[in-house]
Formats: sequence, C-alpha cells, structure tokens
Amino acid sequence: MAVGCATQPTVLPSTDVMQSNESAVNTIANNSGITLLPTPVEAVTLPIVACDNYSKLDTNAQKKQLIETQQALAKNKQDLLHRIRLACVYALPSSYAKDATKAHVLLQQLKDDEMLNNTDKAFISHIYMFNNENIKQQQKSRDDARSLESLTQKYEMLEKKYDASEQKLIQLKNIEKKLNVR
Repeated sequence: MAVGCATQPTVLPSTDVMQSNESAVNTIANNSGITLLPTPVEAVTLPIVACDNYSKLDTNAQKKQLIETQQALAKNKQDLLHRIRLACVYALPSSYAKDATKAHVLLQQLKDDEMLNNTDKAFISHIYMFNNENIKQQQKSRDDARSLESLTQKYEMLEKKYDASEQKLIQLKNIEKKLNVR
C-alpha cells in the first residue's frame, strides 16, 4: 500500500465573512495553489483574513489601512480584530510600516489576552515567533555592522601606519644612496 500526501485546494472564506471585514475589498476569485492541510471556512478567522489581505495591498492602501486601524483602536482599545491588525501591520515583512519592536509589544499583549480563541492564539504565536527571530536577526545585523565598522577603522589605522613606515623606508634608502655616492 503506497502512502502519499493528499492535497486539496485551499478553501476561501465565504462572502459573508469577507463582507464583514470592511478592509477586504479585493478577494481572490479562484485559487491556483494547493495546501497540504485543508482549511475549513470556520477555521479561517477574520484576523487571519485581515492580515492576509493587508499583506497583498500596495503602499498607499497599506497606509490607509493603518490609519483606519489606528482610528478604530482610538475609539475602542479592546477591539481584538484591530489590535491583531495593528500587530500584523508592524510584524509583516511586506508592510511599509514594519517595526519589529512595536510588533513585539503588541503581540506579547495579544498572547496574554484571554479573549482569543485557539485559532487566533496559534496565529498570534506564529507571528510572535517569526517576529522574535526577526528581532534577533536585526540585532545580529547591527552587531555585524558594528564589528565591520571597528575592523574598517583598524584597517585604516594600519594602512596609515604602513604608509608612514613605507615613507620612512624610502627616506632611509635615499639617505643610503647619498652615502654610497660620496
């Protein structure tokens, strides 16, 4: 008996779910990709759809979405959907407003929130882990840049010493030539 991996097309959220998300204007009409794990419509929650849609927007639409999200949070700071959207805005690599530090704070607060369902908690945990790795990579990059700058300064200093030594050597050779001529 051969064991294989069955694939099924990704199930897109129903139009009712999409219409309740005011920012989800453009939806994918058909799906040419496949997924290894079928996703039932009930499991695709509104925050996941909102983050997915945000990542597909152009810069101007992302700016507009960020402003709308911030305005909604100004009215109701406990709105989970908008809190998750804002965390996605700062955490997603395709976001123009990417800020790993802000995302870390928001995601930590969301991870500790008791009102999230299991699907949303898993989604937040994955984004949180991704963001932590991103922060580590940014720190490593900064450390590498500092190290490179330090090595560059040392190289330039040694280069100056070498040039000074070479000039002294040339002067000594000139003195030696003058003594040999006499």
